[in-house]
Amino acid sequence: MRRTLTLTLVAALMLSACTDADENRSATTAALEATTTSEHATTTTPPLLGGLIARPVRHPATERPVYFVMTDRFENGFEGNDTGGVDPAVGPEAHGFLPSDPGFYQGGDLAGLTDRLGYIAGLGMEAIWITPPFVNRTVQGDGTVEGSSAGYHGYWNIDWTRIDPHLGSADEMISFIEAANERGIDVYFDVVMNHTGDVITFEEGSFAYQGTGSAPFRSAAGTAFDPAAVAGSPDFPELAADVSFPYTPVFATESDATVKAPDWLNDVTVYHNRGNSTFQGESSQLGDFFGLDDLFTEDPRVVQGMIDLYSDVIETYPIAGFRIDTAKHVNDEFWAAFVPAIRQAAVDAGRPDFFVFGEVFSEDPIFNSYYSTALGFSSTLDFGFDAAVRRFVIGDAGAQQLADFFDDDDWFTDADSNASMQVKFLGNHDEGRLGYFAKIGISGADDFELQQRVGLATDLMYLTRGVPLSYYGDEQGFTGSGGDQVARQSMFASQTPEYLDDDLIGTDATHAVDNFDPSHPFYQHIALLNELRRSHPTFMTGAQITRSVEASTFAFSRIDRTIRVEYVVAVNAGSTAQRIDVPTQTPGGMFTPIHPGSDGEEYPSDIAGVLSLDVPAGQSVVLMADREIVAADQPPAVRIVRPALDTEIPTFRYRIEAELSDDRYAEVTFSARIDGGEPVLLGVDDAPPYRVYWNNAGLPDGASLEFYAVATDLVNPPTETSVTATLGTR
Repeated sequence: MRRTLTLTLVAALMLSACTDADENRSATTAALEATTTSEHATTTTPPLLGGLIARPVRHPATERPVYFVMTDRFENGFEGNDTGGVDPAVGPEAHGFLPSDPGFYQGGDLAGLTDRLGYIAGLGMEAIWITPPFVNRTVQGDGTVEGSSAGYHGYWNIDWTRIDPHLGSADEMISFIEAANERGIDVYFDVVMNHTGDVITFEEGSFAYQGTGSAPFRSAAGTAFDPAAVAGSPDFPELAADVSFPYTPVFATESDATVKAPDWLNDVTVYHNRGNSTFQGESSQLGDFFGLDDLFTEDPRVVQGMIDLYSDVIETYPIAGFRIDTAKHVNDEFWAAFVPAIRQAAVDAGRPDFFVFGEVFSEDPIFNSYYSTALGFSSTLDFGFDAAVRRFVIGDAGAQQLADFFDDDDWFTDADSNASMQVKFLGNHDEGRLGYFAKIGISGADDFELQQRVGLATDLMYLTRGVPLSYYGDEQGFTGSGGDQVARQSMFASQTPEYLDDDLIGTDATHAVDNFDPSHPFYQHIALLNELRRSHPTFMTGAQITRSVEASTFAFSRIDRTIRVEYVVAVNAGSTAQRIDVPTQTPGGMFTPIHPGSDGEEYPSDIAGVLSLDVPAGQSVVLMADREIVAADQPPAVRIVRPALDTEIPTFRYRIEAELSDDRYAEVTFSARIDGGEPVLLGVDDAPPYRVYWNNAGLPDGASLEFYAVATDLVNPPTETSVTATLGTR
């Protein structure tokens, strides 16, 4: 990937320190000399110590469960906008409304979404992510219904200055957001930077991708250039439609030449114009996404244009964040400029906690974490969680792979973010619903077993670290028959044959009727989990510590730094009950069940803190200790085990790891002095193994380093260790 402009951002991230003093610090920690403050953590430099102390980062969004809504498929509050202001007589090929076809508008709108806010609030949701709301290319295809589909989903934007009239108006959007806010619900916009609706065609009549090796980009003067080398810079050359691209971009009709807004989007040279992506190699970022016009995001005109456009969106609509579509299909340099600028626009609008989470379609924590640790995103959608939980609950993959998944959380730890900000989900509008995966993955399962398995997966989503996200309709047992269009059923009564034959879980209802039933077992289950999170905020803000991994059972603790009461969660994906031993930090305590799925039995921990408990097949047990975790008499000893003394660091991302002298609850702050300068915060880890994966791409080879690890158990004085190293040739 291209990382030319990322280097300055990495350096800036490393130099950032974090936020307000914690009112609940111990007397020892409170006595330390505070040196810097920012938004979400406290950084202190204790007397006589060389390193920093910081609190683990917790973004306010971590506390706000998200409900993901495809607006066109939720509720039809006003039938007068079903055809988007176009005469119904002209037909669906023009206005896009055809409720019998899953590829066309069904009628959902902002009026309906506003009318159903009580239903969403009843689930306990505190944020709503809506699909892109702006004007789309209404219908794309060959001009026939059979060979076309509509932009009901919102991902074919052509006019960012207007709300899609199928959904409503700008005033209705503002009214919806304000009504949601009055109920304590934030709104996130889904935004698209990679592409626009398909308006440009090629004079040559071919659309196969042409690589830059055989057909390089050329300046208007005909000089070949590499866009990665000049991305976002003043050296980016002037372009010409008939010279700069392997194809000659033109408009199919005269009206297409002015259909996009803002007007700069109508310039054909602000697109890559290389043909359709194969989703391999360079085409993943330079090719058209299924024919959609792929923006030349290396061009400074596009960078500034999108910054201005979305800054205006933030100023116009009182939203709390962005979900960014297809993030990995855009070059790094664009994000390195765009994300900080958008964050600043949000600060200027009075929203310093603006939450930016990206769609990076990958399970790889190294790849995904790059977006939050180097490119400024708050977090990414947690595709790894989705896959690991489904493998555990449905695929019989065992608990170890789930434990391994959480063990990789440290890749996401840096000075201002960590895995607590990852947005978790279980199925979505692209890949399909959790109910569908359960039905095809558990052969011969009856409705009771399907409810149990979906419920178990949902428990994991709401009780583990991160931001839980529910896809609309899952709380009504929606299933579908796959991904994309067949996973986008309407909540209101459907006319689509493809949906009418779905077999919903936990209900006798079908898609022939409205499905807003608050008595549905899944609705009730999610509402209870959200109430559990509110009543026991440790599930929102606490550290997560793996305790026990058996063949089909996985157990972990959640401990909050201020509440200091241990919670234990054990889940059993097997077909038989299991008795397991769970180490805890509450010796001689009594653990009480607090979740309806638990059997009501209280469990004592022995003098060593070991808790023996029974976990029923296909269920979870959630327990709360009757006392605070035990405070040790002496502070823990800490040592850095990686790197070894005077190591030459050979990679741009490098694991720094520390060990404590015992297994008490503690936090370890990692910091570094570079060439003898002031210490910079690298990150805080509050669960063993204690480590950060340091991104040092902005530093020169040969730099001298001192790494510090400062451990605090929140009661005793902090302890510190350090080690010297140098940066090698990486």
